[in-house]
Amino acid sequence: MNQTEALAELQKGKVRPVYLLYGGEPFLEEALFREIKKATVEPATVDFNFHVFGPAPDQIQQALAVAQTQPFFAERRLVVVKDCPIFAASRKKEEAEEGEEEAKGNAGEEPLIAYLKSPVPSTCLVFLCEDSVDSRKKVTKAVIATGGAVECKPYKPEEATHWAEARATSIYGKKLPDAAARLLIEKIGADLRLIDNELQKLALYAGDAKQITAIDVDSLVGGMAETEIFRLTEAVMLKDRARAIELLGRILRQVDHPLQVLAALTNRFRQILTVKTLVARGVSLREGPGVAKMHPFAYEKMVGHVRAYPRAEIIRALQRLLEADVAMKSGGSATLTLETLVVELMQ
Repeated sequence: MNQTEALAELQKGKVRPVYLLYGGEPFLEEALFREIKKATVEPATVDFNFHVFGPAPDQIQQALAVAQTQPFFAERRLVVVKDCPIFAASRKKEEAEEGEEEAKGNAGEEPLIAYLKSPVPSTCLVFLCEDSVDSRKKVTKAVIATGGAVECKPYKPEEATHWAEARATSIYGKKLPDAAARLLIEKIGADLRLIDNELQKLALYAGDAKQITAIDVDSLVGGMAETEIFRLTEAVMLKDRARAIELLGRILRQVDHPLQVLAALTNRFRQILTVKTLVARGVSLREGPGVAKMHPFAYEKMVGHVRAYPRAEIIRALQRLLEADVAMKSGGSATLTLETLVVELMQ
């Protein structure tokens, strides 16, 4: 089930006893979770019937203990389990030293599987996972069997374009023509939170006008140009440290927050991995841009770089980008984290 289908169910009054929200697009997960909370928790009883359990050795056991109690003067109880490692893919051999901690995180697997066979109807148990999950695991299959597994995966540029058009109308009351929407995505990528932030600014900028034009987008959203991020990524791949630092400094002076740069870099490295995979499969230069949803010129130029860029290095870069995202959102210096990241990616 995807996020749109899950939202449609909630709007019809159907609330499932178990949800697993995953996929890597936090904006979609957060939007869906807000609707789940709205449908399950009465504001007057939120202190008694809304529970959140963060990472802990007995995280699952604590959550299940509360999930199996009746709600307090309400129809439902909402129990949320955040960042639970139980659904994650098994760690690699080089991370074996952390196996003991992983075993602790998976200690509640069997009790959870038993609960999923007959979940408490008055409880809504929600698992929030920022990334993908291992669909081969027994516990993941058990959640999927309940029908409550919802994949909130990042949008491709074409999907993000349609989403931006719809959101501009439904949330900000402005028409966003296709040309303006495409230009917006070209400038800042497919990160939905960034898109929403820019739409809010554009709506204010447009004032009483009924639509946001491509001229508006070009005038207001100038800091995260696709070409600048492309050049920065190219410099990183070529290990041109001086140019990369220069480009990063230029981009940071033009954006509201370093997270915008991080999101754009992450999108770019995802594209790099896609192109690397297509090249390895022998996809032609004529077919590749369509499959990767990229401009032919940009695709062809990237092909020239990825041939000599090891796949393992791309994976390492994506892992490091994720770590930087967590560090920034945990209160670390965003600018310093990003600068350190760019240097490390060239080592």
